[in-house]
Amino acid sequence: REPHKTPRHDRPPQAGAMSGASCVAASPARPARSLMLSLGNGGAPSKVVGATCRRRYCRGPTLGAATSPAPTSATASGHDAVADATDARGDGGTKYAGRRVVLTRENGKNGDMKTRLEARGIECVEMPLIETAVGADRAALPAALADSTGWAWVCITSPEAAAVFLEAWRTAGRPDVPVACVGTGTAKIIAPEYASGALTAPTFTPSRANAVTLVAELPLPPPESAEGGDSSENRPPRVLYPASANAATTLQDGLAARGAAVTRLNTYSTERVTSVAVDVLAHAMRADVVTFGSPSAVKAWVQLSGLAPAAVPAGTRGGGADAAAAAAHHPLYACIGRTSAKACHKIDLPGVLFPEDPGLDGWEGTVLEALDSLLVGEEGQG
Repeated sequence: REPHKTPRHDRPPQAGAMSGASCVAASPARPARSLMLSLGNGGAPSKVVGATCRRRYCRGPTLGAATSPAPTSATASGHDAVADATDARGDGGTKYAGRRVVLTRENGKNGDMKTRLEARGIECVEMPLIETAVGADRAALPAALADSTGWAWVCITSPEAAAVFLEAWRTAGRPDVPVACVGTGTAKIIAPEYASGALTAPTFTPSRANAVTLVAELPLPPPESAEGGDSSENRPPRVLYPASANAATTLQDGLAARGAAVTRLNTYSTERVTSVAVDVLAHAMRADVVTFGSPSAVKAWVQLSGLAPAAVPAGTRGGGADAAAAAAHHPLYACIGRTSAKACHKIDLPGVLFPEDPGLDGWEGTVLEALDSLLVGEEGQG
């Protein structure tokens, strides 16, 4: 795993569908399998101390505690490490042959993960479970960016928010505003504008890709002194937050607590899809791992797959042979971060994993950890 990064206050790095007439709509529920961890009575996630020590939420029966070797290349350096990992294993890239993973981000957002996994011999099924819609404040963003008063920071917390920002930024005449991105994946969307010189104002990426860390590490300037030296009239640093309507208030509340004046604009929303191609869904239902990048994707999967724990026979949830049998219908679930994992926990999906450090590298590592646990389990049965 890549060591924790120190906060960066510089320029971001240089940037490097479903079809078919037959569709199936959302269907009622069915259920569940679990992995290595259970929630205590207090509801807090417990932790398995193993090679990678990731946290997991799960409900229902706990299968064999298969602590797999750390997927060394998964979180360390992404694409460049794939070949090294294959060489080190000496398996010619066949370790994951025959394994299937479902990628559920919106159209056009699954390519990077697909490339990484397919390089390891993993079959990927693209089944976008969310789509974006225009938010109520979308039209107000260009004028806000062009505000002559200026902004201490414009905070961007997802690749989709970055795309929305760039569209509005161009409409506004390309003002040179300071941009804070929640993680490197988001920063890469804006990186070409820094490389071309269109943006030259400071940029910032926190050491961990989440809103809590961004709140804690974002360098805020001191309040501007009011005319006449009256400190009671000092103007706090202004922060513009073009957000998803679905986003929590963590960022705006945290920065406000630090003394910033935050303007949030709900510029887009993520909506779950209500139908997918029948053949794509049938393929996905036979997968080993399903990935989630948002709570909306979790809800869409439950509705479309029918694998909801509500169908577990009465009295079996939480343990017992019947619950274990019902749980075996589920794949394992690899979430991009804690928020999606909590959405799984809320509706009692079992076998849920997420990385300590959100982002694509950690997410890839979590997928590999899930697959490794299945391999270990099968070896034990053999």
